Amino acid sequence: MTEQQLEQLKKWFYGYVAGFYGGDELVNDNIRLKEDHTRRMCADTPILAEQFGLNQRQKLLAETISLLHDVGRFEQFKKYRTYNDVGTENHSLLGLKVLAENKILDGLDSSEKEIIETAIKFHGEKDLPKGLEGETEFFAKLIRDIDKLDIYYVMIERLEDFQKNPNKAQATLGFSEKDKYSKNVVEAVLKNRTIGYEEFHSLNDMIIAMLGWIVDINFAATLKEMKKRGLFDKLAGFLPDMDDIRAVVRHINNQINERIGSD
Repeated sequence: MTEQQLEQLKKWFYGYVAGFYGGDELVNDNIRLKEDHTRRMCADTPILAEQFGLNQRQKLLAETISLLHDVGRFEQFKKYRTYNDVGTENHSLLGLKVLAENKILDGLDSSEKEIIETAIKFHGEKDLPKGLEGETEFFAKLIRDIDKLDIYYVMIERLEDFQKNPNKAQATLGFSEKDKYSKNVVEAVLKNRTIGYEEFHSLNDMIIAMLGWIVDINFAATLKEMKKRGLFDKLAGFLPDMDDIRAVVRHINNQINERIGSD
């Protein structure tokens, strides 16, 4: 992996994304959402990568994965006008299809191509599959952490917007802005169980589950960065003030402090 190869991938990616903008402001808003998400992830990647002592090739590989991990999102929104994978298509698999059809990774070393494709394929799954090893496992874990780091930021920004315009919540996520939440989602977080999108029945379920994502954050460095940015507190602030919710917030804060303190 070379800097020139990464620059070529960036040129293709941003040119590809530009083709999805048009006269529909709802589409433009949501395409911009994922384009900006990608830009921020590419900026955050060196911050975390530096802490692991990665060599130059590995840093470029990490940024390439961040660049391309959500390439399927653009076609998904154009086709379905939602980013909800349930009932549409798995955006990770759709992204791999886009890359294959355009032969984007064909010029890379075969082992690097496999690492990139594996990381993209599993970045949005509830759990990583068993059996991943070496660099393949490391980069699959790293992209999931970097993705969550920015998704917290994006979700907070969108929740602020959804409070003003609930229709955007329905269009973007498939859920409306209501005070409902599911007991089973609360219980899952308290038991440190990861939760699939199919278990969500409200926007609050998604917020609660996102707080519970800390059990699937692989590196303490990510948790430290999230806490430094105040992301957990901001996200929890959108939830109703109820006993169940307070129990979730206490549990999350305890988990974060234990992991950061023990690393």
